[in-house]
Amino acid sequence: MVGIEILNSQSGTTRRTRAWVYLAGGKELAVFVKRPSRSLIARAFVAVPRLSRAEVNFYTELRDQVPIATPRCYGASHFRHGFIVVLEDLVVAGATLRNSTDALSAKEAASLLESLADVHRQWWGRTESHPWLAKNPQRELKLGALLSPTLCRLGLWRVGSAVPETLHQPIARYARNRRATQETMSAGPTTLIHNDCHPGNQYVAADDRPGLVDWQLCRAGPWARDVAYLLATSLDIETRRAAEKDLLAGYLLQLGPVAPDFDSAWLAYRRNVVYAVEAMLVTAAVGVMMPKSTSQVLVNRAATAAADLDSFGAL
Repeated sequence: MVGIEILNSQSGTTRRTRAWVYLAGGKELAVFVKRPSRSLIARAFVAVPRLSRAEVNFYTELRDQVPIATPRCYGASHFRHGFIVVLEDLVVAGATLRNSTDALSAKEAASLLESLADVHRQWWGRTESHPWLAKNPQRELKLGALLSPTLCRLGLWRVGSAVPETLHQPIARYARNRRATQETMSAGPTTLIHNDCHPGNQYVAADDRPGLVDWQLCRAGPWARDVAYLLATSLDIETRRAAEKDLLAGYLLQLGPVAPDFDSAWLAYRRNVVYAVEAMLVTAAVGVMMPKSTSQVLVNRAATAAADLDSFGAL
């Protein structure tokens, strides 16, 4: 390497830097670099559940085996006091990035669901070949049982009226009994899931393929987790209400022979919307991952979906 030019750097859950790398022979490389956050709270949030290790593992072991657009990885490593992931700069590569509060059209959601179905089908029942994928949800169960009641309560306070009052008690009951309800939500076959596919982690590649970034939460889990999380956070309320059954049916068709029947899938979908509510409340509670205004939009979408679908009652 001859030199490096920093274009910009931001610190949230992780520190994210865009840069030009100048190589010998006059070659240039546009990169996006992820490192530990400057915030001690954010560093702990990533380090304790080993989220950075999961992302390094994804890019070094799985990225080339996943049939969905993901950034090219030039190098990734985890070490004692941190980590580094060096990816292609998607903006320079011609991709269209989404903002966290963007609302997908039903057509855009269907396209991303088709790609997720391809991932889920390919990894259906195959996650045992990478044991760390199963360890991630086990670690989350322990941490969630300990932290969820406090974080959900704090999240509710921070987002205010974004969550209907009628959901406050069901959310508190879920948080107190998180381990048992998670087992209900996760019942059935497991596959590789992204587990965090809100709009801010989505993009459209230069070749028009839908893609996902931020694989820190990837794990072995139920297909319905990704589908519910995607639809509950990425669609505006009226679009979701009008299109969610058709979108789920299209996903099941793309999933193929391993797909459950629609009624079973609909129940699993309704239940897993609860996780989207919890995830957005925890994000709001921690505070360093996205602005409060952004959290309120995503919490409101997910909470309204849970109310519409009686998701807590389905558990």
